[in-house]
Amino acid sequence: MGPAERMTMTGPARQPMKVLHVIDSGGMYGAEVMLLTLMEEQQKQGMHVVLASIGEKGGQEKPIEREARKRGLRVSAFRMRKGPDPLGALRLVRFARGGSFDIVHCHGYKPDILLGFIPSRIRKVPVVATLHGWTNTRRLSRMSMYEWLDRASLRFMDRAIAVSRAVLGRGRIDGDGRIRAAVVNNGIPAHAGGTVPLPKNDPIGLFCGAGFTVGSIGRLSGEKGYRYLIEAVGVMRRSGADVRLVIIGEGAERDGLTDLVSRLGLDPWVLLPGYREKASAYMGCFDVFALSSLTEGLPVTLLEAMRAGIPVVATSVGGIPEVMGLTGAGLMVDAADSRGFADALDRLYNDRALRAELGARGKDAIYGRYSSEIMERHYHETYADVLGRKTTRGNPAGAQGPGLQKPVPAGGIG
Repeated sequence: MGPAERMTMTGPARQPMKVLHVIDSGGMYGAEVMLLTLMEEQQKQGMHVVLASIGEKGGQEKPIEREARKRGLRVSAFRMRKGPDPLGALRLVRFARGGSFDIVHCHGYKPDILLGFIPSRIRKVPVVATLHGWTNTRRLSRMSMYEWLDRASLRFMDRAIAVSRAVLGRGRIDGDGRIRAAVVNNGIPAHAGGTVPLPKNDPIGLFCGAGFTVGSIGRLSGEKGYRYLIEAVGVMRRSGADVRLVIIGEGAERDGLTDLVSRLGLDPWVLLPGYREKASAYMGCFDVFALSSLTEGLPVTLLEAMRAGIPVVATSVGGIPEVMGLTGAGLMVDAADSRGFADALDRLYNDRALRAELGARGKDAIYGRYSSEIMERHYHETYADVLGRKTTRGNPAGAQGPGLQKPVPAGGIG
C-alpha cells in the first residue's frame, strides 16, 4: 500500500492519544480478542496504549497478558484482593493520572464498578466503558447483582459504548437519560483468518476431517445455549444425517454437557476438546459455524467465521440479527429451539451451493462493514468527542453501514 492510498484510508495525521485499557479477564474469549485487536490498530495509528490487567493477589500471568506481550503491546498487571477493592481502584486511578493518560477505557463489569463510582474530581481522567454484552439469564443471582451495579456505574462514565444497538436495549440503557451512550460495532482484521494448516495429528482436525462438521467456539456456560445445539445434532443423527459437532472452549457447564452427550448416545460424534489458544485457526475445519447463545452482544466468533467464508446458523439474539440482516451471511433461528436449529443445519447439510453463497457473503461483509480499522476509527471519534477534540480522519476505503452512533439522550437511539 502506497502513501497516497494510506492517506485516503486514514485522512490527515491526527493528534496522538494515550489510552489505558482496563479488564479483568478469565481467558482469551470474544471480549479479549476484540480488545487486543483494537489496541493493535490504535498502536498502528501512533497512539500510546497500555493494558491494565486486573487479577487476584498471588495470581499467575493471565492468558490475555501473555498474548498482549506476544503482540508487542504494553501490559501492567494489577493484583487486588478478591471482591470490592477501593484501594486497588485508587491505585489504578493514580497510575492513569501519573502516566498522563487521556482516556481510561474499561472492558467488563468489574473495572466498570471499580472505576465508575469514583468521582470525576478525584479520578480527573475521563472514563469510557465498552459493553460487550449482558450474559446473565437469571433474574435473582450474583451475576444479576453485578450487572445492576454495572448499569448504575455507567451513569458516572463519560461514555458507555455498546458493541451493538441490541446491547443497549437489553441493558435498559437506551432509556436512561443519565447514561451517555454510543454504539461501535466490533471489528476484526480483514486480511487474516481463513484456513490455517494444522498438524497432521491434531485431534480436532482429524475429528472434523471425518465428516460434515458443525463447529462452535465459546465458553461452556449456560448463556451459550450449547445444550440446544447438542440436542439439534441428536435430531439430525436420528434422521440419518452423517453430522458431527465440535465445541471448542472450557467452562462450568462441561460436566452437564458431557452427560447430555452420553444420554443422547452422541459420544462418537460430539467433541468437547477444551480451551484452545487462537481457536479461530480451526474455522477452516468447519462446514458450518453455529452460535446457539441465549444472549449476546456482537460475537467476535461470528465475525471470524464470516472472514473465513464459513456459513453461519445463529440464534436471533443481541446484535446477531443486525449482522445477519445486513450481510446475509447465514440462517437465524429462535433461541432455545433445538428443532429449529436442526432444521436450519439440515438445510445447509443438504445444500452445498447455499453454503458457498452464504460463506462468500460473509467474507465480503468483513471488508466493508466489520473490519478492525473501521472499529478503531469509530473509537477514536468517540474519544475525541469525550475530550472535546476535533477529528479530521476520513472513512477507511469501502466503509459502509453501522458503526459509530453519536451519544443519545433518554428515549432511545437515533
